[in-house]
Formats: sequence, structure tokens, C-alpha cells
Amino acid sequence: MATEGRNIPAQTQVFMAERAKAAVISLTCSHAVSVSHPGDVARLINKAAQATA
Repeated sequence: MATEGRNIPAQTQVFMAERAKAAVISLTCSHAVSVSHPGDVARLINKAAQATA
């Protein structure tokens, strides 16, 4: 969840994540989280891939 994002409000991000039953991490960053925190995004993707393997 991008806590500093202005495109999608935090409440909306939480709602969508809960509806999707998604694993969530919160980062203090803008909406471009994959650009500003690529390592965190990669770790989350790897964790999700391992959980489904």
C-alpha cells in the first residue's frame, strides 16, 4: 500500500486489498511504488510466488 499516493486514497487501497484477500505491505511512498521501492516489491512478489508453488 502506497501511503503517500495521491491517485488512489489509502482507504480505497485497503478496501480493494481486503476484497481481493491480498497480502499487503505498507510503504511510505507515492503511487509509483515499484520505482521507488523495487526491492520491497520484488520480495513481496517472490513471497507470493513461493506460497503458490
